[in-house]
Amino acid sequence: MAKIKKVPAAKGDDADVSNNLHGAITKSVAQKVLNALAVKSEVRQKVYGKQSVYVINQEQFESPSQEELNDMDSKIEELKKEVDKYKEKNRQLTSELAALNNSLTNEQCEERLKVLTEQNRKYEERLKELQSGTKQFSVDDAKRIDEKFEKNRKFWRQRKRMFDEIVSTILDAIDMKKKVFEDEELCIERDPIDINEDPLKDL
Repeated sequence: MAKIKKVPAAKGDDADVSNNLHGAITKSVAQKVLNALAVKSEVRQKVYGKQSVYVINQEQFESPSQEELNDMDSKIEELKKEVDKYKEKNRQLTSELAALNNSLTNEQCEERLKVLTEQNRKYEERLKELQSGTKQFSVDDAKRIDEKFEKNRKFWRQRKRMFDEIVSTILDAIDMKKKVFEDEELCIERDPIDINEDPLKDL
């Protein structure tokens, strides 16, 4: 149900009619107008010592009926829903605006397209080279691959030699053949390649 909002009483300078009118009329004129309204019972005058307080005479206004109050309640609810709808619309528009501000400009899109087009051209050239079988590796590429292979082969030989030494030490302490020990006890398969041979010699 609609309720009449209670307005707090003005105090100090806020209660001075002339001050609230920002000097549009003098205090004496304001006093005369208020006195005239009091005579007409449009306002009520209350005297507190040397000060007079004027309030609107509520009796001159008609009180709304219950039907009118219900109608006002309905309109208030409709306005609340409309406000919520506009708030949601504003939120969506704000989000869209932020997305647009963060997106690339036309000039930036054109520049980005040029970069991607050039990258794509280079990839296509590289693909054609690989498909044709020519110029697959540069001299530097081949050198890096050879160096990496030799480094890994060195590690492989060191580890294989260390394993053989450990197994030999164990076999010296137990009565068991090397193949039986590796197959049944360790369950491993030995690398058939001799560490002193080049595994790529036949390629």
